[in-house]
Amino acid sequence: MRISLLLVWLAFSGAVFAQQNAPVQPVAKTIGGRDVDSLAIWIAPRKADSLVLLTEKKGGSVMVFKANKEATFVRRFGEFKRPNAVVVVQNAKIAGKKQDLAFITDRDDNAVYVYSVPNFEKLGRFATDVPQPMGISVYKRGRDLVAYVVAKRATGNDKVIRFKIVAENGQISGLRETEFGREVTPNEETVYVDRKTRIVYVADENAQNIKVYDADGHLLKVIGDGAFQAQVEGIALAQCGRKQFLIATDQRDVSEFEVFDLSDGKHLGSVITTAQRTDGIALTQTKLPGFPHGLFVAQSDPDQSGGLRAEFFDLRQILARGNAICN
Repeated sequence: MRISLLLVWLAFSGAVFAQQNAPVQPVAKTIGGRDVDSLAIWIAPRKADSLVLLTEKKGGSVMVFKANKEATFVRRFGEFKRPNAVVVVQNAKIAGKKQDLAFITDRDDNAVYVYSVPNFEKLGRFATDVPQPMGISVYKRGRDLVAYVVAKRATGNDKVIRFKIVAENGQISGLRETEFGREVTPNEETVYVDRKTRIVYVADENAQNIKVYDADGHLLKVIGDGAFQAQVEGIALAQCGRKQFLIATDQRDVSEFEVFDLSDGKHLGSVITTAQRTDGIALTQTKLPGFPHGLFVAQSDPDQSGGLRAEFFDLRQILARGNAICN
């Protein structure tokens, strides 16, 4: 009898362990693109109209999808040489006008382009003196809008450049304010600014960690040493009660998403999904149709084409599997 009970317990424990370690399954997958890379989410006044933007490097465009459980394709926009990163800023005030904006880095055109959302009209460009701009993040600084751009070819203390966004002659542009990042190894492509604290996170792909700076580019600390096995790619932040968590891509053949507690930089856990060789990620904690607990999207490269699609996940599952416990 004891042996039978032991066998039942072992079988149950094994099933639970297998379930806990099985890849998190997506709610939806987008149609395929041509070397897709980075993601941004736009929240519409009517939540059902919310969108996901996905850069398509070889296609020279940005793909647009509904932020729903079908990941419905909407359209492509833009004529870029090699669009790499995209970020959306909502309710931004430029030249006295409030609007939602998408900022897209064009690596091979050495520029950052600005488009309106959701009608996707080109409004301007800047950073034309930045050598191969890769990543971008934007936040509101009082009445100003500020952008941080990562330069791929930079080698000195100008790997990250801060711009003040301005309007000139009816076009949106940017004025260079400062540069920093001497501590970051060359050829990086991800920067993320916490819009509340103005802390700047730079994914150091080759050093396999994340450099943390204040808004003026002073290095505060390094997090993630020993947590990453491959290149560090996309970064996103989530708020859970009083805690704040950082999720970053560990670009392995089967991607791992490393989760950190930002109060102390502690690595909480690794999340495995069906996504592969992931570059960009994005998340929103806004309730959306089909995603009542928030949406987490990840680029995926299952056929080693550089990037085929994006996969949509339930954010709550990602946080839970990464041991991001609310309080």
